Parts: sequence; C-alpha cells; structure tokens
Amino acid sequence: MTEAPERPQSVTVTPDDTLWSLAEEYFEDSSRWNAIYEANRDVLTDPTAVRPGMVLRLPMEIYPRHLRAVAGVFATEGGDLADFVRQAGDDLNAIGDFWGQDKLATTFFKGEGGSMGYEAVSSQIARDFESLREGHAGIAGRLRLMADHVEVADWDSIAAILATLSEPD
Repeated sequence: MTEAPERPQSVTVTPDDTLWSLAEEYFEDSSRWNAIYEANRDVLTDPTAVRPGMVLRLPMEIYPRHLRAVAGVFATEGGDLADFVRQAGDDLNAIGDFWGQDKLATTFFKGEGGSMGYEAVSSQIARDFESLREGHAGIAGRLRLMADHVEVADWDSIAAILATLSEPD
C-alpha cells in the first residue's frame, strides 16, 4: 500500500521561495500566502522579508496532498477488490462442469430444502462485494472533495458532515 504524505509542520525557505509560491506548493492555493505570513509574524516583519534558510510554520489543518493520496489508496483497493471478486467468480464458474448434471450437482447449484445453493450464494457475495467497492469509491470521492474544498475543519464534526453528503457524481 502506498503511504500517504504526512502534513508538514514547517518548511525551510529556499532561494526561490516566496510566501506566494509556498502557499501554492503546500496549500495548492497561492492566494493563501497570508495564512503563512500570519502564522510567522514573530519572524517576518513583512511578507517580503522571506529569506533562504528561514524555517516557517505551515498553519494547515487540511493537507490536500495527503487527502488525495488516501483517496487514491481507497480507489485502488476498490478496483483490486472488484478484480479479485471477478477472478474468483470466473474460477468458480470454470469448475461448474466438474459437478455434472446429476441430482447432487443440481442440489449444489440450486440448493435444496430451503438452503441456498451455489447460484444464490455467489450472487449474494457478488452484490455484497459490489457494495464494498461502491463504498471504497464513495470514500475516495469524498476525500477528493475535502481536498478541493476544505481549508480547516472541526474534526469532531467531520463524521457527521460526511454522513450528510450525497453520493459523488
């Protein structure tokens, strides 16, 4: 599994850095340069006072790169899960001829006496795995939405907020 990047606490300024470029790199929004400036007023007398070697705090609650990476992990796992289920179904269907056409084979496939046979069980498993795949896709979509639209969050309320969102398109 790919590790998601950690939210950086600070950055060491390089010769080409400006508050604008740092905001673009870390917040994915250069217009948020003022947030970096405000968080570092103790070392910056004005926004143009940025110098190489300075260590600046990055006031981030939400790190978009991390959210997108985690979304990618969920999307990949959902795809892997779907591939696994398809392959398992193909493998089981390939042995179907092994059972033949006698009563035992029919009982295995269709079930008997109120018990489900292979046909019903495999359909139920496929539906359940499809629900898991859709769940992975939904989580990935919501994480991407958060990365694109959320700058700060009341973490105690995140679960409640996510529960009210409709399915991503």
